[in-house]
Amino acid sequence: MINKDSHGSFITWYKKILILILGGLLITILYHISEFTVIPEISSHYIHHGVEETGAVNLVTGILFDYRAFDTLGEATVILSAAAALAFLLPKRRTPLLQSEFTIIVYQIISLILPVMAIMGVYLIIFGHLSPGGGFTGGVVLATIPILLTITYGISYTEQKVPPSYKSLVENVGALMFLIAGFMGILRGSTFLASGRSGISLGEAGTLISAGIIPHLNIIVGLKVGAGLSTIFNSLIKEE
Repeated sequence: MINKDSHGSFITWYKKILILILGGLLITILYHISEFTVIPEISSHYIHHGVEETGAVNLVTGILFDYRAFDTLGEATVILSAAAALAFLLPKRRTPLLQSEFTIIVYQIISLILPVMAIMGVYLIIFGHLSPGGGFTGGVVLATIPILLTITYGISYTEQKVPPSYKSLVENVGALMFLIAGFMGILRGSTFLASGRSGISLGEAGTLISAGIIPHLNIIVGLKVGAGLSTIFNSLIKEE
């Protein structure tokens, strides 16, 4: 049988090797970035035909969730990978680092701020295809809500109200729904995550019900980012 000391040493070296491999991969990617070429014609096409082809008045969102949606999937996967890596690398038995007591003024202000932040986060997500914002931005705002609750009331309070398993479920389902939405374009003979050719009408540009699957992707990404970032924060503020 393997004793606890040997098992602990194996886990420690495994984590170090894994970090070195990931670090080497990152350095390799950064080294080859300088070799990439910029094609000016692409940006011109986005500007002149983006609204017509994606239905999104916010061209940044249109590019993220249509022309370069595969990159967006990679960005969303980074958050999922970070949350999974932290859950694996950090020790399971930890005590919270934040254990401060605040005055009644702080608690009252937090209770006033959080509803406003919830409304702002939902607004940024739902109207992301019409105005500056989107799933990532709105998701970050929503993630701030449980983070502030953790800082103010403690991690035990937030994990009791919203168990980590629930946030993990939301993040995993969000990733799955993103992939399903992407394959809708392929099933119709087009490309992955092609908003204008997914079978969902682009509607009238500038209205709330428009831009094909982009509003749906905003909601999916918003929930996924919100759950992922709050999970990462809770994992980082614990120590062995």
